[in-house]
Amino acid sequence: MIAPSHRIEPFAGLIYNQKKSGPLEQVLAPPYDLIDRARQDELYARSPYNVIRLELNREPDRYEASAATLRQWLAQGVLERLPQPACFLYTQRFNHEGQGYKRQGLIVRLQLEDFKPGRILPHERTFSAPKEDRLRLLQATQVNTSSIFALYPGSAEIDELLADVAQRGALMQARDDIGTMHEIRLITQPVEIQLLQEAFEQLPLLIADGHHRYATALNYRAQRRAANADAPGPYDYTMMTLVADDDPGLLILPTHRVLRHLDPAAVHNFTAHVRQFFALEEYDDADRLMERLRQGERGMLGVALRGEPRLWLLALRDPAMIDLVAPGMNPELRKLDVTLLHSLVFKRLLGIDEAAVRTGSNIEYTIDARAALVAVGAGQAAGAFLLNPPSVADLKRVGEAGETMPEKSTYFFPKLITGLVMNPLGD
Repeated sequence: MIAPSHRIEPFAGLIYNQKKSGPLEQVLAPPYDLIDRARQDELYARSPYNVIRLELNREPDRYEASAATLRQWLAQGVLERLPQPACFLYTQRFNHEGQGYKRQGLIVRLQLEDFKPGRILPHERTFSAPKEDRLRLLQATQVNTSSIFALYPGSAEIDELLADVAQRGALMQARDDIGTMHEIRLITQPVEIQLLQEAFEQLPLLIADGHHRYATALNYRAQRRAANADAPGPYDYTMMTLVADDDPGLLILPTHRVLRHLDPAAVHNFTAHVRQFFALEEYDDADRLMERLRQGERGMLGVALRGEPRLWLLALRDPAMIDLVAPGMNPELRKLDVTLLHSLVFKRLLGIDEAAVRTGSNIEYTIDARAALVAVGAGQAAGAFLLNPPSVADLKRVGEAGETMPEKSTYFFPKLITGLVMNPLGD
């Protein structure tokens, strides 16, 4: 490969040959971290060519099985390589709470670089196990099967180009299980690619989703460089979907916490202790609680505890209280509701420290507030803790301050689908 010259590059992606694979709806999948065993089995049964067999294989040696499946599909022509490099306009049309949205992104090869203010930033912490898993898969397949999702500052020049491209016929389109329509359009004209390359050369990027995959791409690059005497190669790039941070379809949903176990003594004393910091509102109706939370301001949390018929809305009495609990924390982090939950409610009031949260053994994350409350009411969970989502501005301020939010602080809806375009790194 010629030494990299641009921050973003077009690429000859791998796509499904639908004459051999069948309809796209049968072969696409959600992101790997949303797939439990039941969903994995369902996708396996849906099609012998579903991308789950590459992304999250269920064989004992799942990494080698993914690589063997990839080789077989390439040999059979189930997957084929586009005849020329391209950037891709990726459009998602979807509904949320009765309102229609459209979100547009650019799928490109992005030149890898270490996190740096003004260039590329994370906003969430990562777990070690997913990074190891994704690295082993990348080593085996040498293909980016799914895309990282990043935000860039809105640009009138880029918007104008995307509006022109959106008028072209779609190369492919598919509707997923939750009703989102996914569309891909090609950008192959040299003048258009040059415009994008120049526009993105200095734009700061913020990782929205795919922190584990970006860290994996950096680790893979380091390994390949070490083995190839730092020679440039496709491993210097990774597949990324770039979305403007002012895109009207950019939705962030709250990620609620469900705890399996709580210390009985801490639960018994919860309301007495919580009144030191919060004003409490009691509810006997989940809809009213959730509506009140959505309409609320910063510093509000919803809480349900097993065995307790009441639901609570917690409203922080004084924002300065979080400064007392976390005095050494960056001010941008202290402003976040997720920090309030983790540092004050979990650690101070319930005795659950950061290390216990990071193990993941006692905590589940969900965007479904009602399901979280139902689990507690049915005795299947010890507690549910509901949050409002952070804003894009919150993410940018935290990233620019050189900080990261706790794991699972954001949920961008809808997720990027897996299987539309894949990026080979073995050429």
